[in-house]
Amino acid sequence: MDFLKQYDARGAAETARPLELRDQTTGDVIKNGGKPCIVMVKGASSRAVQAELRRDELERAKKAKAAAKTGSQVDTNTAQDMHEATVKAALRLIVGFENMQTEGEDGKARDLTVEDAPALLDLNFISMAHLMREKDAEGWTKPSFAQQVLDFAQDDADFLAASTKA
Repeated sequence: MDFLKQYDARGAAETARPLELRDQTTGDVIKNGGKPCIVMVKGASSRAVQAELRRDELERAKKAKAAAKTGSQVDTNTAQDMHEATVKAALRLIVGFENMQTEGEDGKARDLTVEDAPALLDLNFISMAHLMREKDAEGWTKPSFAQQVLDFAQDDADFLAASTKA
């Protein structure tokens, strides 16, 4: 057994897995033409993703330090701020879509691309019920699309299991 390969969850997280997007209100898988709408998601522990998140955090810290020096620092923590941070983090994980379209400039349907991800993730707002882990009768916490991406990306075991099947 190649132990280093078999248990490399971070390496496995580099390969995107399909997330079946769910309706925020009902929890039902969203379908298009009878097929699930898929977001291709890298794992959160991916070395490439973590490097990008680290760059983001260093930039944020640099801006905060500069703002503190000038006295222009505004420390907000509204629900909108949380939503924007959630969307930004989820964007780092999305590498594509399957069975999802939008209307192109020519008025014809076109497949979604990674460039459409910000608009997709901003279609619905983060769920406070999800943040508080308050489940409905079916156990659904009503996560936004961005929250679904983040939750899915956190499961190293699933990424590792998928990589060992290949």
